[in-house]
Amino acid sequence: MASNSDFVQYIIDQCSGAGEITFKKMMGDYCIYCDGTIFGLVCDNNLYIKPTYQGAAQLKEVVMRSPYPGAKDHFLINDVDDRDYLTAIVRATIPALPKPKSKRNPMLKRKKHVPVSLDETIPQGIVCSQELRAFFQQHLGKGFHFKVEFQKWLKENAGKTFGDAIEAYKILESIPPAGLFVR
Repeated sequence: MASNSDFVQYIIDQCSGAGEITFKKMMGDYCIYCDGTIFGLVCDNNLYIKPTYQGAAQLKEVVMRSPYPGAKDHFLINDVDDRDYLTAIVRATIPALPKPKSKRNPMLKRKKHVPVSLDETIPQGIVCSQELRAFFQQHLGKGFHFKVEFQKWLKENAGKTFGDAIEAYKILESIPPAGLFVR
């Protein structure tokens, strides 16, 4: 049996003293969050809170149940009408739970390097960005584009200068592609 949305809103209101309480619907039931950290579930119109020692110290009675088949046991909270009680449980539980993982794209962590002169050294883990392409076009002409061989050369030659990269690109451009040699 799915949870009633009015009951979920009641739980949100009752826990609101602990922080910013939000929820996400999950297959007819709900995940409950405080300041971005999931701390409980509302399943079949029952409130379940993740078990922690700190949360257990706040409980009037400890009742452990699985919110749905196959789930780990959670604290079943029977007294949802006492706002101060629920707030105390949530406030005690949140610090003991792991913080949510960042969902940022790992590629965004990589720093794009845009050189200002040919004397700068190529950094470790260089990212071939539009800005870097514009730099090379400025020195090699509008026909420049990143080829796999040149990208590989940049990554393997961190510590050399961008002037060295310009020379390497010219050499790589002068070598005919494999398979075009005449026998």
